[in-house]
Amino acid sequence: MNKIFISYRRDDSGGYSGRLADRLTLTFGDQQIFRDFDDISPGQNFAESIQANLSGADVFLVVIGPNWLQLTDENGQRRLDDAEDFVRLEIETALQRDIQIIPLLVNGAQMPHITELPTDLSSLAYRQAVELSDSRWEQDVGKLIGYIKNYVKPLKNSSRLYRMILYTTAALLALAGTAIWLSRQPADFSGQWYFDGGDYLLITQQDKQVKIERIDVNLQKVFERGEGQVDGRSLTFNLEPVYSDRFKHHGILKKSWDGQTLAGELIEVFSDKHDALVLEKRPDAQNDG
Repeated sequence: MNKIFISYRRDDSGGYSGRLADRLTLTFGDQQIFRDFDDISPGQNFAESIQANLSGADVFLVVIGPNWLQLTDENGQRRLDDAEDFVRLEIETALQRDIQIIPLLVNGAQMPHITELPTDLSSLAYRQAVELSDSRWEQDVGKLIGYIKNYVKPLKNSSRLYRMILYTTAALLALAGTAIWLSRQPADFSGQWYFDGGDYLLITQQDKQVKIERIDVNLQKVFERGEGQVDGRSLTFNLEPVYSDRFKHHGILKKSWDGQTLAGELIEVFSDKHDALVLEKRPDAQNDG
């Protein structure tokens, strides 16, 4: 049986109510939480379902956002003034059954004054409210949970489960942050990177800037030179021929995680011809350039 009933208006505090329900579930278990959006199946009688769940509730939480009082229906009538409004019926029933009622103020909302409430709901104004702020969410909800525990028993081992979830989430976030950080750090492209035919690129790197020479392995002469920019594990560069003004190239290469291969493409500027490019770093290569 549901022991904690959460009353709210979706247009006013649906996001906060969902967040609260998720947090309470970790402590008290899903079976002890009732929230109409999740717990009323299609085809069920809404009013009857609410009445049935309120009959077994020990704590009634009414979530009040900044528009809770002023929201109107399609005719422009304030919803709280409608005798058949579900939120009004929920609060009326909770007051009649003397359930422990806790107003929860979210998103900067203020507790309504007695003169702003329908007569049947006027005593709600005298209930001690709890503010749940974004900046102190865990602290505020923690105090609320401590109070609810006076009326509802928590799920067995819930604190251990919650700690495990927190630790796991923190670890995953840390790993993701580390992976992002590593992916953005400039990889080291310096050294000799060989084409299949034996020619190689000699790359000299300082921070994110590189200088590149393409060397004919047989003649041991530089026949293209250029510069490039490193972004994480990617290198973009330009090459210009030493002995003519033809066949200028633009290229992009990405370094493999094992550090032994560069893969990408080489683009001939004038013809826009694209060629796949794969270079290897040979451990026994000597710097001949």
